[in-house]
Amino acid sequence: MLSDTVLGTLGLLGVLVLLLFRNLGRKGKARLAEVPPENAILVDGSNVMHWGDGASVRTLSRVLRDLEAKGYAPIVFFDANVGYVLDDCYYNETRLAPLIGVPREHICVVDKGVVADEAILSFATDFGLRVVTNDRYRDWRVTFPHADQKGTLIGGTWRQGSVVWRGKL
Repeated sequence: MLSDTVLGTLGLLGVLVLLLFRNLGRKGKARLAEVPPENAILVDGSNVMHWGDGASVRTLSRVLRDLEAKGYAPIVFFDANVGYVLDDCYYNETRLAPLIGVPREHICVVDKGVVADEAILSFATDFGLRVVTNDRYRDWRVTFPHADQKGTLIGGTWRQGSVVWRGKL
């Protein structure tokens, strides 16, 4: 029989999945499709946009194009403050989509107060996806052991006009 703690955790994860991946957001707020495409790969957008010098949509866009050229369908997560990092105003999925060249249904700007790392790892775990990031998510590996599996986290950098990958795509 499952303990109350395990049941509570499962219930919390279920609610999180419903809130993130169904169209239950505020009016005008895009949400991710319920099931990612077969060739999906998660991208920690708030992390990857810093792979070059400073926060750059251009760097992120080039990494996304490289992933697409390799046959992946990127799903990009951002911290709630992404717009303030880039432009000193709020950015939602609709505003980010044309900037990074990804359909808004493949973008998630987490709500203020939501930890993007947890949302990324929850989605990755639920669907068995890999994550493009330089974050090692050490604080989350007990909760999300999927992140500790070899090949789940794929790092890289932007160097002299090209993406340099750490790890095998």
